[in-house]
Amino acid sequence: MPPDVFKVLKDLELKAVGLDPNSKKMNEGYFTSFRSIGLPIHMEDYKHPWSPSGGNLASNINKILDKDVPKSDPVDPKNAPKTGSGNLKSSDSESLTDDTMLIANIAESEKTYLNTFMLVDRKIKMSNDYSVIQNASTVSDSWYAIITGANGIPTQSVLNDDMKKAYEEAQSKLMDKDGNPTPHYEAYMQYYDEWHSKKTRWDKAYADAFTDPMKLQNWPIVGTDYQDAADTAMDRWVSFGFKQEIENALAILAAQGTDPAIAMISRAKKRYINSLNEFTSVGELPYTFMLPGSWYDRDNDDGWNIYTSDDFHSETHYTESSTSYGGGGGFNLGFWSVGGGASHSENANHFDLKVEDLSIEFSFCAVEVIRPWLVATLLNLHNWFLMGDYKKNCISNGQMSQELPNPQSEFTFFPSYMTSLILIKDVKIHWANIEGDYDSFETATHAEGHVGWGPIRVGGSYDHHGKRVDSETDVSRRGLEAPGIQLVGYVSTIVPACPSVDSSTYLNKPNN
Repeated sequence: MPPDVFKVLKDLELKAVGLDPNSKKMNEGYFTSFRSIGLPIHMEDYKHPWSPSGGNLASNINKILDKDVPKSDPVDPKNAPKTGSGNLKSSDSESLTDDTMLIANIAESEKTYLNTFMLVDRKIKMSNDYSVIQNASTVSDSWYAIITGANGIPTQSVLNDDMKKAYEEAQSKLMDKDGNPTPHYEAYMQYYDEWHSKKTRWDKAYADAFTDPMKLQNWPIVGTDYQDAADTAMDRWVSFGFKQEIENALAILAAQGTDPAIAMISRAKKRYINSLNEFTSVGELPYTFMLPGSWYDRDNDDGWNIYTSDDFHSETHYTESSTSYGGGGGFNLGFWSVGGGASHSENANHFDLKVEDLSIEFSFCAVEVIRPWLVATLLNLHNWFLMGDYKKNCISNGQMSQELPNPQSEFTFFPSYMTSLILIKDVKIHWANIEGDYDSFETATHAEGHVGWGPIRVGGSYDHHGKRVDSETDVSRRGLEAPGIQLVGYVSTIVPACPSVDSSTYLNKPNN
């Protein structure tokens, strides 16, 4: 790939993955995959996705109340349909129209959520050239399989005598050998209740005064009585309620640990189950969202940064990560075009151009993929295995460029998952001889097919939901301009080597 396109991709990777300011080294454990051709992002496919918090429901209601959505004409009472209680009132018709539109908006937001979810739920190959693993399960499917099969290994160690004695002494402060509260613990609870009652009265009195200007004005005088009562109750609790002794005992007992792997498996299962939501004709899906939330909106600049010729011509000195983008062979070189019906990587026609003094400008955004249900901490723990005939490191070996070791364990093969999308918009490209090359680009961009520069789409047409759509591109003697948003790359994190043990170590074969 010519150094000009390669330089842009390296810069995008650096900005998306991050650089340690002290070591000047790219962050390890990630790899970047660039598409062979940018995927156009249409706002209507992703805008206002459904949310369990109801945020988009509220916006839909406001849209109806503000009359932003046109209503149908009121029903003429003379022609209104009959009901069991008389004619249908025009207000009833308007309400029905509002409800119908609101339901339609909710259905639309569910559809855009599904589009967003499917966009980031694919398992992709561990390669710098983007491609989906064919016939593979999804990220959510694999995670469900992993947490369902994960089995913690109980520790074989026990507390030593000193630790046992400390816990027994703490327990004896609270309960006797028959399980009854000790006199000290009963006194603690008695004085706690007294203080809590005084403190509650104080809080309620202040809340009442806060909403009454006259009472609030007198609060510095009146409030002292409530504070004195609460302070006195606290002093009695400390003096006669064995407060420090009991709370020390409670803290010691509360600090008893549980094996982290077993705790994390339980937490991962609960987190996944709690995130599930039912979608008609699809089933249950875990809630996933993107930040910034307006990532699909070309007119909203939240999270977007400008890439200019200053970046393009700058010299950067840093140490790449071991999984850094390496300029693989999945891209056409420089400017290219392809006819209708052919893919980008096949039968591409290259423009033999001398793009001297090339300048480029666009906005870019690294969109973070948030999966609250994926408790990745579990993958870093070592004392667990997968139930069944699963080998050590069958989920991941922690290395780049992993291949599926066993087709039968594809569901649990989880070497990486995407954490960010790399988007660009408002692309402008110019070079010294643009006027001499104008006719070639004018012809190519009006043909059915694609025109691009590296992975960046700059013109042509493509298929969108079964319809032929022309790219929004301006080809002039000033250069190429492509204003729409396009997805050009993905940042993925490499899953650490796990599980750390073979299941056969802890499972026995049944006797025949």
